[in-house]
Amino acid sequence: MLAALLAGLDLSWCTITAAGALIVLDFEDAGPHISKVSYSLLVFFSAMFITVDGFNRTGLPETFWNAVEPHARINHFLGAVLLAAVVILLSNIASNVPTVLLLGPMVAAASRDLPGASETRAWLILAWASTVAGNLTLVGSAANLIVCEQARVSTRMPYNLSFWKHLKFGFPSTLIIAVAGLPLIRG
Repeated sequence: MLAALLAGLDLSWCTITAAGALIVLDFEDAGPHISKVSYSLLVFFSAMFITVDGFNRTGLPETFWNAVEPHARINHFLGAVLLAAVVILLSNIASNVPTVLLLGPMVAAASRDLPGASETRAWLILAWASTVAGNLTLVGSAANLIVCEQARVSTRMPYNLSFWKHLKFGFPSTLIIAVAGLPLIRG
């Protein structure tokens, strides 16, 4: 799968092909593996993408972006800071994947006419800020939600990772990474 991705093939088809190959090559009973599937997380992710699409159709994300965009021009340091802050904030309201899906095309389009390699830098800031955002709260990243769910249902050592427990270390670590990282990305 990695080779196919590095060759520039479509992500969806690479994933489906790899899954199909593994199913064909694995001659064991699939029952034990299927019993480990977290159906609540699958429902959550499905609902999240449906909700994001519905929210996007309201026009609110575009209206919000139209208000923010003139101030979030990444050819200025403060514009890049504002863009990163917006991405971090929205990622912790709606999670980082929906934020990227909503803002990605608008951020790229807004940076096309700016001098330099601005569109490339816009994608880099969006990717970096949405990743950093995942550290702030449990909602910030789908991976956090998966860890939280797995810890909660663990038979060996169950643990309830609450919003506040995570925020206690998530806030300072996100702040440090954001302050140190943005100047590096800006170059």
